Amino acid sequence: MHRTPCICIFASLYLPSIGGVEAYTANLAKALVRKGYRVIVVTCNIAELASKQIENGIEIVRLPCLQPLRTRYPIPRGNSEVRELWSHLRRQAIDYIVVNTRFYPLSLSALAFSRDIGIVPILIEHGSAHLTLGNRFLDVFVRQVEHHLTSKCKRYPVDFYAVSEKASAWLRHFGITSKGELSNSIDAREFAESSSGRDYRAELGLPENSFLVSFVGRLVPEKGVIPLLNALKMLDRDDFVVAFAGKGPLESSVQNLGKKNCIVLGRLSRPDVAALLKQTDLLCLPSRSEGFATVLLEAAACGTPVMTTDVGGVKELIPDPSFGTILPDASPSTIAKALDEAIEGRKALPLQGAKCRELVTESYSWSRTAEKTIKACEAAQGKR
Repeated sequence: MHRTPCICIFASLYLPSIGGVEAYTANLAKALVRKGYRVIVVTCNIAELASKQIENGIEIVRLPCLQPLRTRYPIPRGNSEVRELWSHLRRQAIDYIVVNTRFYPLSLSALAFSRDIGIVPILIEHGSAHLTLGNRFLDVFVRQVEHHLTSKCKRYPVDFYAVSEKASAWLRHFGITSKGELSNSIDAREFAESSSGRDYRAELGLPENSFLVSFVGRLVPEKGVIPLLNALKMLDRDDFVVAFAGKGPLESSVQNLGKKNCIVLGRLSRPDVAALLKQTDLLCLPSRSEGFATVLLEAAACGTPVMTTDVGGVKELIPDPSFGTILPDASPSTIAKALDEAIEGRKALPLQGAKCRELVTESYSWSRTAEKTIKACEAAQGKR
């Protein structure tokens, strides 16, 4: 009797949590289901949801976790419910295992589980710089923890991959050789057509010729929020507006900037993000670290020009200046100068957006990434 092959994906954070790894996991899982695979996603239960459920054909197992830091750094509990859920997983006929990220406790548990049931997993790197809490003293400790957890990961039989060339290069910092890229992707046409149609320019009362810059993402230090705010203080012009779509610990810093052309929209739904990007003249994302930022793919899908730092995936999306703007650094003066030049040269921006849209539509589909993931899983099992 034919049995549907099963892929189990471990991700410490998953929907309804919002973030790049969460979106990557959900979209990869959907693409694998469409290709006829049974997919189980194992995650931490940070929102008090059912421990087992099925959504969009994806079986989800959520492990109870400790309360402190659970929305940012979830740690599974060691209680009877967790043990029962691990027993449930052992009873499943799992063929392949995918682990997202190195530095969560669940990732280590996933590698141990894989070894115990005789599967060589693949682990996908999503970063291109050290984790940060935005505090240089605490960050020293965070880096030590990251190196310690990564050294533990390396003790298991595992094949390492990454979401971008930059992320693959970052693995070498830990003495790890990446076997290749399993790119973050997007169903470009579907995303663009998902727009809610919300008219942000009308809502914000923007003049017809006003230049709209958008920032979409979590309002956290690693996304470059503070340098961007400082850049806005330096720009002495009133013909542009910067709209921040997102929430996070730096939200009050954005709200308290005291400039009329700085607007906080809060967290937006995906259809509302599509609507915003379609009306945006330029997306600005001066991040210090990304694996392969989903919002860059979303902007490309909408034909929105991008200005960003040289973080994960950027060189793949912007191979030369005709596709977008890569900032040489994330200093406020550099960002301010680049924004000023973009506003002055705004007529050249639509062509950048169009070229990037064509590239993403042709080369960064979830179907293609799912196919590469299947091949990576099969290659790993050949080592058993």
